[in-house]
Amino acid sequence: MTSLPLRRALPSQQRVSARGVSDFIDAVNAAGLELHSFMLYRDGAVVAEAFWAPYSAERLHVQHSVTKSWVSMAVGLLVDDGVLSLDAKVVDFFAADCPVTISANLAAMTVRDLLTMRTGHRQGISGGAWRGRSESWVKLFLDEPVEDPPGQHFIYSSASSFMLSAIVSVVSGQTAFELCNARIFQPMAMGSIKWDLAPGGFNTGGNGLSCSTEDLLKFGVLHLQQGNWEGQQLLSREWVAEATRGHVDDVWMGAFDGKRYQGRDSSDAGVTRREGYGYQWWMTLHGGYYASGVFGQQCIVLPRHNAVIAFTAGLPLGERRLHSLLWEHLLPALGVPADGAADAELAALLARQRRPALSGASTSPRHAEFNGRFVVEANEDQVSEIRLVLGPDHCDFYLTDPRGTHCIRAGITNGIESQTSMTGHYLHHQYQPELTPVVAQARWTDDGVLSMTWQFVEMAFCDRVSCRIEHGKLYVDRSVNVNAGPLQRPTLIGHPRTALQESL
Repeated sequence: MTSLPLRRALPSQQRVSARGVSDFIDAVNAAGLELHSFMLYRDGAVVAEAFWAPYSAERLHVQHSVTKSWVSMAVGLLVDDGVLSLDAKVVDFFAADCPVTISANLAAMTVRDLLTMRTGHRQGISGGAWRGRSESWVKLFLDEPVEDPPGQHFIYSSASSFMLSAIVSVVSGQTAFELCNARIFQPMAMGSIKWDLAPGGFNTGGNGLSCSTEDLLKFGVLHLQQGNWEGQQLLSREWVAEATRGHVDDVWMGAFDGKRYQGRDSSDAGVTRREGYGYQWWMTLHGGYYASGVFGQQCIVLPRHNAVIAFTAGLPLGERRLHSLLWEHLLPALGVPADGAADAELAALLARQRRPALSGASTSPRHAEFNGRFVVEANEDQVSEIRLVLGPDHCDFYLTDPRGTHCIRAGITNGIESQTSMTGHYLHHQYQPELTPVVAQARWTDDGVLSMTWQFVEMAFCDRVSCRIEHGKLYVDRSVNVNAGPLQRPTLIGHPRTALQESL
C-alpha cells in the first residue's frame, strides 16, 4: 500500500518552540532513555521527527499494547454501523466455546466490560501468556473463572482485548485488520500495517500490530480530529468522545513491572500515580489520552494543544521518566510565540540521532581461536551447536537448536543489516518471527572477548552477546535490553568439534 505522508512545517510556523523540543531530546538522551523514534504533530502538520539510527522512518515497529486502542477503533466502526451493542453479552457470540456450566458472572459480562477491562476476573492475562499456544484462545478466556460481578473492578488483561477482536470478526465476517484496512487505513493512505493472527483466524487484539511511526501518529491525528479525515467522517465523533474519556477512575499505575492495578490492590505495585481508563485508551494529564504499549510505545493525543506525539522505544518496565520529561520540556513548547532562528538548529539535532555504537577494537590476537564449530553442552535452550566464521570485516554467528540453524552477520567496524530466524522468544516477550531484520555489530575487548549487539529494528529488543574462550571452551552469554521476563539467558558452553565429529 502506498503511504501518503502528513504535511510538514517548521516549528515556528505552528507556534512550537524549537528550543523546547531540543531541550526535550537532550534531556531524553542525557537520561539514557532508549527512544527509537519520535514525532510531534501540531495544528495540522508534523513539526519535529527523529529516528535513532538504525531505526528509520520507513521501518515498521511492533506496538505491543498500543494495539488495544486500534481494536477499540474496530469496535467503534461496528457500533457506528448499528450492528454491535456495547450491552451485548460476550457468551452470546461464542455459544460453541462456552463451558458446560456458564456462571452467572460470565453470563453477565458485556462488550462494554471488555472495553473497560472490568470483566470480573481477579487476574489479568499478559500479552505473552498465550502467544505460541495453538488451542482456541476464545475457549481459554471463557474457561477462566469470573469470580466477581463484571463492571465493577479494573483488571488489565490482553485477553479482554483479544475477545474484542474475536467479536469484531464474528459480527463483521472480517478480521479487525480487514475491517480497519477498508474503512480506515486505505482512506487515510497509511502504509504497510501488520497484525498477528491468533488461532481461529482472529487478530490478536491486545498486541501484535506493527506499523510505522508516521502511521501511529496518523492514528492519533484521526482521533484528535474526532474521527474526521480530509472531510470524510471515518469514525463517528460520538464514538471518539466516548472511547477517549475516562470510564474507570480506580486505576493505578504500578512502577515495579509496568502493569496496571486496581486501586484496592495497589499496595504492592510500587504505585506512582493514578490514571483513568476509557475504551482501551489511557487518560493522562493536561486533558489528554494515550495508547500505550510495553517498553515505551505510545501515541499521546493532547486536544487542548491540538497536538499528537508518537514514540517507539525500548524502555524498561516501570520506566516513567519519559512522561516527566515530556511535561517538563515539550508541553511548554506548544502554542507559544516561537523564534524561527532555532528551527535549523533543531533540525540538525534531530537528524543526527542514533543508538550508541559498540565500543572496542576491530582486531584481536585471539581471532583464530574463535573460528570454528563448537558442540554445546546440555542446556535449557536446547542449543546443540554454535559456529563462528570471522572475516576481515564481519563475524557470522550460527546457532543450531530444535528450530533449525540460524545466522546473524555482525559488522566488525559498522553494523550490518540482515534477516534472521534467530531464536529469541525467551528474551523478546515471547515474540518469535520466522524472519526479522537485525542490525548487528561486533568488537573485541582488550582481554580477547568478542562482543556483539543485535538490534532487532522492527522491535524494542537489542541483545548483547559475548563470546569468550577459556581453557579451550567457548562461553556464550546473551542478554537483552528489555523484557517482561528474565533479561539474561544461562551461559552456553561449547567444545571444539573434533575431526571425527566433523566427518559424521
